[in-house]
This record gives sequence, C-alpha cells and structure tokens, in this order.
Amino acid sequence: MRAETFRRVLAGRRKSLLGWAIGIFAMMLLIVLSYPAVRDQPSLTDLLEDYPDFVQQILGLGGGLDLTSPAGYLNSQVFANTLPIIFLIFLIAFAARETVGEERDKTMNLALSHPIRRERFVLEKFAAMALTGLGLAAVSALTLIAFGPLVDMDLGLAGYVGATLSVYLIAMVFATLAFALGASTGSRPVAFGVTSALAVAMYILWGLAPLVDAIKGLDRLNPFYWGLAGTPILNGLQVGNALLLVALVVILAGAAVAGFRRRDIGT
Repeated sequence: MRAETFRRVLAGRRKSLLGWAIGIFAMMLLIVLSYPAVRDQPSLTDLLEDYPDFVQQILGLGGGLDLTSPAGYLNSQVFANTLPIIFLIFLIAFAARETVGEERDKTMNLALSHPIRRERFVLEKFAAMALTGLGLAAVSALTLIAFGPLVDMDLGLAGYVGATLSVYLIAMVFATLAFALGASTGSRPVAFGVTSALAVAMYILWGLAPLVDAIKGLDRLNPFYWGLAGTPILNGLQVGNALLLVALVVILAGAAVAGFRRRDIGT
C-alpha cells in the first residue's frame, strides 16, 4: 500500500484537475493574445501614472513597471492578481476538503483503518495538494512560454518560471495554513473561512503598504511581500524570498501533522 493515500487523492481529483488546467490554459492564452491591443495604447501608461501608489501596487505596476511593456502587462494581468486568486481558491479549497471532508462524510475512520500512521496519512494528502498546485503552475508557465513569443512577449524562461513559482509559493503558505487548521480542528469554516479572510486581508495590506507608514514594517510579515518583492517577472525567482516561503510551508505542514495526531477523529 505504498503511497496509497497519495494515489487515492490524486485519482479523486483527476476530472477537476483537468478542468482547472483547461481553464488556466484558456485564460493565460486569452491574456497573451490580448497584449497587442494594450501595447498599442501608450496613453494607458500616462493615465495609470496619475493613480495612487495603492492602485498601482494592486495592479502590479509598482517599481516603475509600464503596462504597455511585456513585463508590466503580465505582472498586472497575471502575477499580481489573476494567478494568485486562482491558486488560492484551488489550494485552500483542496486543503479544506482533504482535511475535513472525509470526517464530514463519516469515512475518515475507514481510511485510517488501513495500516498507515496518521503522520503519513496527513503528509501524503499534503504532497498531493502540493503536486496538483505545482501542476497548475506548470500549465500557466508553459502557456506563457509557448505563446508569448507570438505577440513579441518573450521575457525568458527565468522570468516566466520565477514569477509563477513565486505566486505558487504565496498560495501554498495560505493553503498549508488551511491544511493545518483543518487537520487540527476538523472544521471547514475554520480551515476555509479563516484562511480565505486572512489571504484577502494580507493582499489588501500588501497594496496599502506603500501608502501607510504604520504598516510598512508589517509587510515583512506578509507572504505577498516576500513572493512579489524583487519583481520576479523581470529578475527571476528571488531565492532567499522563496526559501523563506518554503520554510513557512514546512512549519505549517509540521503543525498539521501535530494537530491531526492529537485529534479524536469522529465516526
């Protein structure tokens, strides 16, 4: 029964994962093919320059990025909003379902009746979540790499992969938090609701940080800051920042294991 839980989770997600992959492919392709319409409108740059820093940050145009440039366009249309939202919705829902769903459906005891330790049971579910999320990230990056050159949008492998992995790691921090909360409490409202609210709050705070002096220091506690700092779409993956996010994921995964081990699983 090697990795039976891992395989079972992936098998149960095949159809939904295919649907998500097709949706991401179609969305990325549409965004890429829409670039020429934006590139040929330089007046958009002048218009956005008058927007406050908060709006420019939320739009992914901080650090002097230009909407009509390939990097500015992709950062604003993909990496600062669309892709984080997609990953967060998919991964947080995945985490809540895999830690709470079986108990809610009264099948958790059956799953645990197999000769498998609780620690391994949780970690195999976590590995399935991480792998499926990484698969969707690969679909996104490969679509941009394949079709970007068709519209003179060739930012290089490092930019596409670095920006995509950075966003994926941001989402994984929140998803693993949801995983830990679900594994520890068995409550879907706590796992899904609390984590989703926190993700929205952190995103807003990330946008407000350039404007509000009182929270400029607090943005160092924000996964969005570490994931998007250094403009990965231009400079590739920021290794130090990525390692910090990975460390947070590992810590939260450990908390999920510890919380699930202590729980009294209902029938």
